[in-house]
Amino acid sequence: MEDKWRINKIGDDFYFIPKKEREEKLKYERLLSNISKREKKIESELVKIGKLKEDLREMKKNRTKGFNKMIKYHKKFLPSFSIFLGGEDDGSPQWGMWVRIGGKRKYIYIGTVDDVSYHLDLLEDNVPHYNKNNRYEDGPVGYYNSLNPKNYKGDEHKEIISSKIESYVCDVVKKKMLSILKKDGNLDRFYKNNYKLKGIDILYDLYKKSPHYTPPQKEREKKKGGRLKSIKVGKKKQW
Repeated sequence: MEDKWRINKIGDDFYFIPKKEREEKLKYERLLSNISKREKKIESELVKIGKLKEDLREMKKNRTKGFNKMIKYHKKFLPSFSIFLGGEDDGSPQWGMWVRIGGKRKYIYIGTVDDVSYHLDLLEDNVPHYNKNNRYEDGPVGYYNSLNPKNYKGDEHKEIISSKIESYVCDVVKKKMLSILKKDGNLDRFYKNNYKLKGIDILYDLYKKSPHYTPPQKEREKKKGGRLKSIKVGKKKQW
């Protein structure tokens, strides 16, 4: 197909046109030639860049494999943890966490604000071990359950609970990652969707290992009329 930018040759009359026009036409022809050469060079470079990108992708894959193999030999294993509070707009505020290492990340659901606060109070011996079918409000309110965290920077209650989640949950997650790394030689299993971790379960397991662990209360029986019977805890009755 003829180049749309190419001006038809004038023929033998070319040398009879004014010198200025002849020079302009020659200059224009050189410009077209340079454009054509540059386009071909760019096409050639794009092919090279494509090959370089393929090589780079393969190198990054090998880097990840090498990282997973080598990290278990290092004394310092430092995944990063990002704890956040969300869901307030939906009326169900909840805690979550991102775990990152080696260019990958995994989301871990911690629990609702109420559940996390209760389990922190349970772990630190601030409240009795309620039966899950009994309402938490039936007994004393723990320290963390009295807080009202909000999702904005500098919120004191948010920082208090977030720091507690970090001190209790992150270390357990890190140990689980190291265990997988030692057994499998990589963290692929940890990042799979079917490998589930839940912050509430971690907090409850820590409570079960604590010196003040007690079995949960019995489920309360309802009297006729719908009221719950009180349960005696020590010398006091809990409603």
